[in-house]
Amino acid sequence: MKNKWILLSFVVFFVFSCGGHKETAYTITDPYVNAELGRNPGVEQIKVIRDMDIKFEEEEKEKKKTELITPKDKTYFARVLGVKPSEITNQKLYAYIKEWEGVPYLYGGETKKGVDCSALMRDLYHRVYDVELPRTASEIMLNDEYVAPFRSVKYLKEGDLVFFRSNNEKIMTHVGIYLKNMKFLSATESGGVRITSLEDPYWRNTYKASGRIRLMPGAMR
Repeated sequence: MKNKWILLSFVVFFVFSCGGHKETAYTITDPYVNAELGRNPGVEQIKVIRDMDIKFEEEEKEKKKTELITPKDKTYFARVLGVKPSEITNQKLYAYIKEWEGVPYLYGGETKKGVDCSALMRDLYHRVYDVELPRTASEIMLNDEYVAPFRSVKYLKEGDLVFFRSNNEKIMTHVGIYLKNMKFLSATESGGVRITSLEDPYWRNTYKASGRIRLMPGAMR
């Protein structure tokens, strides 16, 4: 009798462990998948779902490889510009700004040890937009082969150039790139490479014109 109980216990254990395990191995608990496939999808259907999971994971990995800025970066720039993170879409531009923001100002400088406004714009447009600009603010402004000038700030779009002139000067003395929400990036003597507002009294009073890069191979689209 004792041997029979041992044998019966073994059979019960086998059914609920091995046999039962095989059933639960292919159980899908996601209600949306169950609605599509039914309560008891077959092995082939399970394989399709697993293959889809692998595909989605690979797509996510590829997406991350192409992302130049993180969600945290987007949140930072959105806060600085006063816009939604979803509006920070030009990753090359904001990755460049992240790299250069805070670099000190140096008249004639062209490196991260120090840079002036026109050198910054020249490097930025080359690396972000594949556009070659002249070296000085005035040369950029006067080069109508590449730049279409306009005056009103209401027409400004991300990527436009903004030009400034001190009251006692006859040429453009400062240049920056417009971003969003009346904010622009430039290299300033007082704060180095930084984002500032066109509504700041100093910039509002010295603003003279804007310029949009004309459509051409490699230019802004």
